[in-house]
This record gives sequence, C-alpha cells and structure tokens, in this order.
Amino acid sequence: MKAYVVETRKKIEPFGDLARNCLILNRPLAELQRDALERSGLEVIFVSSKVEISDCDEHLITNDNVFFTPELIALFLKLAREGGRVAVCALTNGTTTQRTGAGIQDVPYGNSFTQYNLCYIPKDGHDNLSRVVTIDPDEFSFSVKVPRHMCGSKGYQIPMSDKLIVQIDHWANLWAANIVAILADGARLERKTWSKKLWFAVKAWSFNKWKILWHLNKSGRGCDIHPTAYIEGSTIGENVTIGAKAVVRESVIGNNVTIGNSTVVEESVIGENCAILKGHILYSVFYPGVFSFAEMVSASILGQDVFIGSDVTLTDFRIDGKNVTVIKNSKPVDSGNLFLGSCVGHRTRLGSGTIVVPGRMIPCDLQIVARRERIVSGKFDDLVVEGPFIRR
Repeated sequence: MKAYVVETRKKIEPFGDLARNCLILNRPLAELQRDALERSGLEVIFVSSKVEISDCDEHLITNDNVFFTPELIALFLKLAREGGRVAVCALTNGTTTQRTGAGIQDVPYGNSFTQYNLCYIPKDGHDNLSRVVTIDPDEFSFSVKVPRHMCGSKGYQIPMSDKLIVQIDHWANLWAANIVAILADGARLERKTWSKKLWFAVKAWSFNKWKILWHLNKSGRGCDIHPTAYIEGSTIGENVTIGAKAVVRESVIGNNVTIGNSTVVEESVIGENCAILKGHILYSVFYPGVFSFAEMVSASILGQDVFIGSDVTLTDFRIDGKNVTVIKNSKPVDSGNLFLGSCVGHRTRLGSGTIVVPGRMIPCDLQIVARRERIVSGKFDDLVVEGPFIRR
C-alpha cells in the first residue's frame, strides 16, 4: 500500500522555511512523515500535486505540512478500513486540539471535531462518499497547578497523547507540534504493559516514578555531564556539556549543546550547537545555534542562530486573563491558549532589557535593543551624571 505526500510549498513565517523542512524534535517534518508512514508498512511517495496520483489500490493521501505520530496513522488505517469507504481523519475537539492551535490551522474546525488533510482511499473507491473517522486523543493529561484566579479551579490542562496530528500552518502550530511530540513519550510509557513497567522498576531499583524516569534517559557519545546535574526522561545528543546542578527534564537535547551551571530545561527541544548559559527554559523550542542568557523563556520558539541577551523577557501570559492572540494573514486571531510566548526569527538578536509581549512574531535578521536613553554608550568623558541617570 502506498502513501502519497502532496507538496504544498507552504512557508512558515517568520522563518520563511517550507513546512516540510521545519524542525520537530530536531528533525525535518518530511523525515518524521516518512518514518511514521513506513512504520505502518506504507510505501511513501512524494508528489507535486494530486493530479499525479493514479492508484486504483487502497492508499493514503496527505499534505507535506501535516505532522502525525505512527500511533495515529496505525489507528486511522484500522478504523478507515473497517468502513470500506473514503475516510478523512479528524480529532475530537478537546485539550489536544486546543493546545495545538486547531483554530489557526487551515483545516475545517467544527464544534465537535477538527478535520485534517489525511485521507484514506479504498480500492476502486475514488467515487465513494467520504466519511469522517474521528479519533479522541485526550486519553491522558496532567494539570499544572496554578492559583485559581489564573485559570480556574482545575489548573492548566496539558495533553499527553501519542495519537497526534497537527497541520503546520503557523509558527504557533510548529511550536505546539514540538511540545506535544515530547509529551507523547509519557503516553507511550503509560500504555506499557505491567510486566514492562515492572522491568523498568527493577532496573531503577525503585517504584518511585522519578527514579524510573532517571533510568530512561538516552545519551550520545562524548558527553560531559557534571555529577550534580539531574537528568530525567530526556534524550541527550553527542558531545553535550551539562554544568553543575543543571536540571534537564523530559526534553530533547541536540548534539554539541552547552547547558550552563544551575540552568533548568523542562519539556523543551534544544537544537544542535545551542548554548544556554543560565535561566529556565520551559515548554520552548530552540532551533540550532541559539545563544541564550535569558532568565526565563517559556512557551516560545526561537529560530536558528538567535541571540537572547541577559534580562530579555519573553512573556507568555496576558494580565487581563484573556487568551493570547497571534497574527495570521495580517489579522489578530485567538490562539485558543491562555499561555503562549513568542516566535523569534532566524539570526535575530535581542539585546539586554528587551521585552516581548505574548503571541508576537519577530522577523528574521533584526537587532533589537532597549530604548536609547537606557543604554550607556560613547566615551566616559562624554557622559554626564544627572541623579540616577547618565546621559551623553
């Protein structure tokens, strides 16, 4: 059986990268698509348009900007074949579709489900009426406990599913695909048989879940990890340096990354050749080559070779308590999320003291600094002290 991936030429702003080349878990989307489809025994064929597809046998059709997990493909195929008709994949609306920004994807978004560009065609079934195969991804989730006045009594719900599909039409979708892909490992662990879980406990010499996660780490060759660093449920690349008392939890770290002393990285994807010398990185995505001195980066995505200076603030919450808005097609759109940071384009540099409000997209190749009157420059004999201020 074949799976056809149709070229869309979709570019994701501000990066200007084709969606199929965008990085999820430090790998191009096209590679992840091929792996997920091949794991279900499908032969993957990339085509420039649907016109090129002339297949009378059963097959799948999707677009090159659609991210999905192998588990989603396997379940969709099983359910689609049972109906014997053309079938379109959909997710039941809930925490997963909300957190992945279904409302800002270019897909049919209804009251009860969101429909995606993943279609099953049975043998000689091109003219059959199609049906929607709806999958509920919200099997597991966890709640981030925050004060009730921030987001209600139940806390902030985070999905943990391995049945994922996200169409990458916006930087917020790209960010979300990375984060839910990390958390999918938690769902896979939850679904393990009791005998497998028992084996994990035996290896860890403990039934404590944190100690078990510590033993599930994967690390490459040539790493220099300080003995006081704490790593849990993470994948570490080659030649990675992790400093004293640093914390890395449920994250993916690329090759040749440096994580400084006491730095914290949680539920994030860090690309190769990044240097994070201090601060707390939470639910964020760093493309390769990011250099960061920021105290806190939350729910944000930073492009390739970005520089983030000391005291840069990337905020992720509106103080009026409303959902964060993003710009799409030059118009503000509700992201559906109470917490969402910002997107910084490739090679952009944010100088010390820069503040970025939630949901903002910063173009590539900019240099942004604080207001001129807050910067000391020039020769010291040209400066005049006026109370607490200094001017030229």
